[in-house]
Amino acid sequence: MKFILHLLIIMMILGCSNKNENIEENIIESVNLLTITNSSSVSNTPFSKPAEAIIYEDNLYSISDLNTYKYNFESNIWETINTNNLNVANTKDSNVSFIKDSKWYIINRKGLWTFDFSANKWEILKEFTDNLLLASSGVYHNDSLYIFSNIYDNVYKYNFENNSLILHSTFTQKPVYGILTKTILKIKGSYYYLRLTNGGKMAIYKWIDDFTNFELLNEFKYEDWLTGGSAFVFNDNIVFGLGGDIVTGVHGGIASFSLNDKFYYYDIINNESKKIENSFYTGTFNALPIEYNNKFYLLGGTTILNREIIYRNTLDQIEFKFIEY
Repeated sequence: MKFILHLLIIMMILGCSNKNENIEENIIESVNLLTITNSSSVSNTPFSKPAEAIIYEDNLYSISDLNTYKYNFESNIWETINTNNLNVANTKDSNVSFIKDSKWYIINRKGLWTFDFSANKWEILKEFTDNLLLASSGVYHNDSLYIFSNIYDNVYKYNFENNSLILHSTFTQKPVYGILTKTILKIKGSYYYLRLTNGGKMAIYKWIDDFTNFELLNEFKYEDWLTGGSAFVFNDNIVFGLGGDIVTGVHGGIASFSLNDKFYYYDIINNESKKIENSFYTGTFNALPIEYNNKFYLLGGTTILNREIIYRNTLDQIEFKFIEY
């Protein structure tokens, strides 16, 4: 009798153990996925082709054609503050923009300009004729400007005393296939460089060793076209997306085009990339990314409607949030 009781107890224990194992097998761990919770236009702009933009003292400043504009987020009002930009920047150039000594600086393949906010006036500091900064990317860090071309292998440090480019380092770049509107992003004191090695393929680097080397972190293939796309920093993630391309026919007009309304994100902690499943409210490319008060905006951009090129005159807000699934 005792033997039978012991046997029953052992069978009950084993049965409970198997049930627990089955329960554990059926448990699905939840995941946090980045989601677009809102995307909408917040303001119409008095221009449709912004070439560059920057935040200064709670205002958004932008250049379009020969005009400089100022936008106040609180009042939602645009005003024209300068009508002679000295050909500072245009939508065909890649610009590096920064604040130094309470002035706005813009550098690209053509030269270096500065804008005095108190006088609302532009001044050219240096003209370039050698195209060393063709399709330029760079960063202003600790009173130093480091800049390079997305085409060539040289990194330069700018000498503000005599307005000259000094060779800082060289590096071997992967082939480039178009660029984002902004390619350098800062997270927790480190700078990351996004390089399109194909229309939908992205190499992600970390700029290290006093801006002399680029450490390749990973390379991802995406199903959407990202040339001319936009990028932001959200927590420990680089969020990038949108983009497009236009092929013109021999007789003019659009022969073919691609237009992307999707975003992706790269997690710098886990070195992995994921797709944001929902979309921006319209496909667009060449929109300038703006961050202000922990909110994200897109200025301008180009879209295609009925095979016609449309230059957008909007300031759009886009909201991201991690949601548990």
